[in-house]
Amino acid sequence: MQLDSSRDLALKPRILIADDSRIVRATLIKHIQGMFDFREALDGEQAWEALLLDPSIRVVISDLTMPKLDGYGLLKRIRASKISRIRTMPVVVVSGSDEQAERERAKAAGATDLITKGIGTAQLLSRLDILSKLTSSQNEFERGLHVLMGRQSRADEVQLLSPDDWVIQADAMLAGATRQRRNFVILQVCLGLKHVGLEGYPLAPPAMLVHAVGQLLHRTVRQTDCVTQTGASTFAIATGSIHFDSARHFAERVCRAIVSAHPREGEMELVASCGVVSVTEPLQENPADLSLAYLQEVATRRAELGLRSSVTGVIGDEEEKFLGSGMQLPARPPEQSLQTSVDLATLLRWIKEGKESQVIAHLDQLSLELQPLVDLLLKRKQQ
Repeated sequence: MQLDSSRDLALKPRILIADDSRIVRATLIKHIQGMFDFREALDGEQAWEALLLDPSIRVVISDLTMPKLDGYGLLKRIRASKISRIRTMPVVVVSGSDEQAERERAKAAGATDLITKGIGTAQLLSRLDILSKLTSSQNEFERGLHVLMGRQSRADEVQLLSPDDWVIQADAMLAGATRQRRNFVILQVCLGLKHVGLEGYPLAPPAMLVHAVGQLLHRTVRQTDCVTQTGASTFAIATGSIHFDSARHFAERVCRAIVSAHPREGEMELVASCGVVSVTEPLQENPADLSLAYLQEVATRRAELGLRSSVTGVIGDEEEKFLGSGMQLPARPPEQSLQTSVDLATLLRWIKEGKESQVIAHLDQLSLELQPLVDLLLKRKQQ
């Protein structure tokens, strides 16, 4: 019987409680005993050491005001960690108040959730149960992805442009588009993993998943476009000579391709949000003075807004207005839903057969397919 009890204890998810108050720690332990194992830390430095040494920790509960290293400092270290299990660790902040300003500041610092010191046992256990399952699901997601990636040949991989080289190439594209009065679009793709039963900012996906998405983007964009990885789980794409509606359609296809390539695993859902901005938009600056840095700033702002709202898809000007005002995006009308991909030969055959109504639904796709040919013709004319 003792052996069974020891096995049960070992199977309990472990919670790290970081608080300089012995009374608060004792109260939290009283709440979770029986359902969770626990480990205590008297300050942020002790909590950080525990995270480095103990891979069995599933969730951190941290006070905001502690000696040596406070809760915000601990959050900063966790979210900046190079160790995946630490960087994506769910962190619950304990606060003496439930004011919205403090909640927003904690979320901005990287907190997964915020609880007050007077929280009830049932509510606390429910939240911790979801968060501990979040960590387990993410581990399963990463292991499954590892198997998937192991089937792909390294010989097929490509090196993306560095951010500096991307800026040089994108700047040249923007300058050329301005001279020739053509469109220029920036797409900023942000990725996150969301637990389907938990609200809050999606966690950073595993590095292997991000790498796979980078390879997918390289294969998806045209040869005349350029793509780079701008952050731990973000990418930037510059594209020109394309109608803005076609660029939005392309961005939607990119997001859906990412999610389809890595579908939901258990309780984990991959979010791919793409901020889109075009020089043809009625932006605040003078169109003649638009810089690459400004356009990328707008696209990044939109992508991050979409990620915080767990929206997979395109975030342009209209979507930004909805999400920025706290509203949910309206449902897309059926006629605007993504069409099934049709190859170019079929579309051209339909045109010859007079089936224009069928082709119209795929005009965006047709323009994307023909654009490299148009670019080549324009280049030959200039020679």
